Amino acid sequence: MFFSFINYDCSEIEVNVIYNTYTKMKLLVLKFSLIVCVLSCSKAAIAQDEFDTIRRNIVAGLKNRSRGEEKTDILIKQTQQPDGSWKDIDYRDSAITHWSPIKHLQNIESYCLALNHSQNDLKERIVAGLRYWLLIMPASTNWWHNEIAVPQTMGRILLLLEDAEISYPKSLKDSLVRSMIKGNPYKQTGANKLDIAIHYLYRACVTKNSALMDSAVQQAFDPIRITTEAGGLQNDFSYLQHGRQLYISGYGTVFLMGAYKVATWVAGTGFALGKEKLNLLQTYLTKTYLKAIRGSYSDFNIEGRGVSRPNALNKKSGKQDGYADEGNTILEMAKKLNPSDTPEISNAIARIQGWKEAGYAVEPYHKFFYRADYTLHLRKDYSFNVRMVSERTVRTETGNGENLLGRFLPDGSTNIQQRGDEYYNIMPVWEWDKIPGITCRDFATDQPAVKQWGETGSTVFAGGVSDGRYGCTAYDMSYNKVSAKKSWFFFDKQVICLGAGISCNEDEAVTTTLNQCWQRGNTVVYNRKVNKIVKAVDTLVNPSLVWHDSIGYYFIGNHVVALSNGKQVGNWKKINNTYTTNEIAGNVFKLSVLHGVKPHEASYSYGVVPAISLKEAKKYSLSGIKVLSNSKALQAVLNTQLQILQACFYVEGTVNYDGLSITVDKPCLLMVKNFSTANMEIWVAEPTQKTKEINVQVKQDNKIILQKAIWNNEQELGSSVLAD
Repeated sequence: MFFSFINYDCSEIEVNVIYNTYTKMKLLVLKFSLIVCVLSCSKAAIAQDEFDTIRRNIVAGLKNRSRGEEKTDILIKQTQQPDGSWKDIDYRDSAITHWSPIKHLQNIESYCLALNHSQNDLKERIVAGLRYWLLIMPASTNWWHNEIAVPQTMGRILLLLEDAEISYPKSLKDSLVRSMIKGNPYKQTGANKLDIAIHYLYRACVTKNSALMDSAVQQAFDPIRITTEAGGLQNDFSYLQHGRQLYISGYGTVFLMGAYKVATWVAGTGFALGKEKLNLLQTYLTKTYLKAIRGSYSDFNIEGRGVSRPNALNKKSGKQDGYADEGNTILEMAKKLNPSDTPEISNAIARIQGWKEAGYAVEPYHKFFYRADYTLHLRKDYSFNVRMVSERTVRTETGNGENLLGRFLPDGSTNIQQRGDEYYNIMPVWEWDKIPGITCRDFATDQPAVKQWGETGSTVFAGGVSDGRYGCTAYDMSYNKVSAKKSWFFFDKQVICLGAGISCNEDEAVTTTLNQCWQRGNTVVYNRKVNKIVKAVDTLVNPSLVWHDSIGYYFIGNHVVALSNGKQVGNWKKINNTYTTNEIAGNVFKLSVLHGVKPHEASYSYGVVPAISLKEAKKYSLSGIKVLSNSKALQAVLNTQLQILQACFYVEGTVNYDGLSITVDKPCLLMVKNFSTANMEIWVAEPTQKTKEINVQVKQDNKIILQKAIWNNEQELGSSVLAD
């Protein structure tokens, strides 16, 4: 461009000026180019350092696991073949779960972990094993193994080899990297998106590809956001997956484990997790996930189809079945990322590890998750949680041959825990039409699920109202030709359970099960002048109290009750195809109200009082509790000691007590606090999630107060608001 100036007809001075200008500009361009080059080199060096940092963080976590020396010796001496295969692996297997060929890569990973600690020459065995894998490329009929488990394990192998500075043919490495290109995180949601993004991140580290690393980290952290989509973290801080299906654990655990792992790997680099997303992650962990764990054990309702897996409820290990654990539990990683704000996490670790009792540092807490149809009620001495399902949510899924009998799991199932282990591994011996809390037909045999991967609920009315400490929950159940209005009223010492309008025209008798848990100690029935220890099956007419394992079940009104505490037998195979038919047996406490065959408008009314000794239970009275109504239209309970009135209006109507009259113009759940004082608080929730405004009229002492509950945000329909 500059030479074109010289070609003009110019004087010598002009030419010199132009030439000098050109020379100066040329020098400036050269200097600028050098600066750009230096900056580029600097950026490349920083990027290289960050790749090394991330790789070191990943490998350090891997090496914190068992070194694998013993396993490695066994593999070397006994089972690996000269061609790199293992004789105890069925490479033709394509099973959906417990897919055998993945053991091949896991064995190689064990070799890699032992590289610096074994006297054996492992390099040739590793290379032979990797070549054999590429030769046969086995596949499962379950996409998860092909698109997540295999590329993740392969990525860890390659990173470990790089860390150990093991040289092997570049062509082999290139082929292995290409074999990792599976799955698309952009097409997945929630935990599945994160799982695929993790092996993208591994591949980015191996190839030193900045663009791929950018994409992998962005996709890994993308699920850490509030969403209104079917899967992922919801605005009530529940976690859903496979549609609007409750998965606080299971996929929720995978979400936490994956997000915290990636966050710890990239900490201190340009890819680090931002504060806003870290706060979301920490809130879900502390306000939802940890609160659904009592002692070392989770609520069986939050596991999804994983409820049919052995040891699924045990959270002590910090591992999720089927996923590699990089040596840090979720809680340890959470503390590492936010060390200044972790008392809740430290207390949870103490409970989960068994260093402290199950109620250590547990504060009163009550929450209804309106996006998930799930209630958490926590006290120091116990937790009492409820799972429901509506037209907006999905029943607990069956799939991949898992959770074969969990058809009725979300029909008002109640998880009552004191120590935490009350239901641990009880599922093989459960009678599955008598899951704790549900009202169901009493079948001769357990009923299989009718639809794979979840069935949408069949009712619109399912909800809860809460102020964060107290609340009530209601479920207008209509499923499997059984209808019932079911409600739960939560206070400090007791939970009151009501059922009304229970009807069914089928041949099976209908029951409502209060509990079905492991038998511990004696079961005592107390009925005025009768006080006996039950050791078998019994039918009770109008019992006042049944006491078991420091829980009192108090019957309000007349009931015919079935009680047993004998041996029940089953196996894991009947609920999950993956496992064996080896017999599982144990004594089970089972207590149910009998509604008879073809009941019409039947009902029940009982209170559950946990953490009470037998001596205390015999003296205890529900006199402070008044059931104001238990009908198809209205279920209402008053706690005179707490001055709390709770009501479930299935239609518009009025609840009355001692000169106080409260009328609502639409179906709703309502909680009145300080009901006899001038400081009355009225909390309202709308369980159908279709109404944005409810009018409440309060009449007291000839005064009329008009209040209104308003939901301005459509995404918060179903939440609790304070009327004013």
